Order: sequence, then C-alpha cells, then structure tokens
Amino acid sequence: MMKRTDCAFELATLAFLVCVSAGCNHQTQPDCVRPPCPLPTAITLSVTSAAGGPVPGLTLTLSGAVSGSGQCTGGASATSCMVLGMPGTYNLQLTAAGFQDRTLTVVVPGSTPACGCSSAQTQQVSVVLTSR
Repeated sequence: MMKRTDCAFELATLAFLVCVSAGCNHQTQPDCVRPPCPLPTAITLSVTSAAGGPVPGLTLTLSGAVSGSGQCTGGASATSCMVLGMPGTYNLQLTAAGFQDRTLTVVVPGSTPACGCSSAQTQQVSVVLTSR
C-alpha cells in the first residue's frame, strides 16, 4: 500500500519532469514573452505638398530593417503614413504622380532582447514634396 507522502513525492517528481521536458525556464526568464509579437509603430510620417495640403496617391516603399510598404491615408492638411517595425535603419521612398520622388533614411532606436518582444522608439518625420 502506498503512503500519502510517497504519492506527494511522485507527483512533485512528475511535475518537475514535465516542466524540464517542456523547456520550462522559470528561474532564469520568468517574464519571457514568446513570439509572435506585434510589431510596434517605428515611424510616423506627415507628408505635405509644397503648396500646402495632402499629397494624393502617395506611395511609401520601405527597405532596410523592414521591407515592403507603409500605410498612408490622406487627411485635411497632410497625408499621414505609419510604418510598423523594429529597431534599425529604414530607407523610405516616397512617390506620387506630379511630385518629385523623395528618399529618406530614418534610424529607429530601440531594443531586441534575447527573450521577448522588440521595442522601438517611434520616430516622427515631416516631409514636404515639391511638384515636378
């Protein structure tokens, strides 16, 4: 017949083995958030025309820390663009029909820890595009 203390010992041993086999590391990294992580806002742009007002049909193309395109929406006084990403160097190319293309380099500071999600310090950039 099994004693109550033997059963408790066996349960504790089983819990330990499950934790070890599952890769638990609660003692060294208790607050580790595992990926996938949502990307923080890395860059916000406010783009206006030299004559004033938003730039219709603006396209933002990215390369560097993140490649692809940014989201741009026209407002009453400017076109706003938002880039989700991580710390690093970004090359931004702004194009719109009737305007001169513009290329910018923006450095986004932040951290990418060994365990957890990246953080980025959002960079706010204002750009004026001139007509061709």
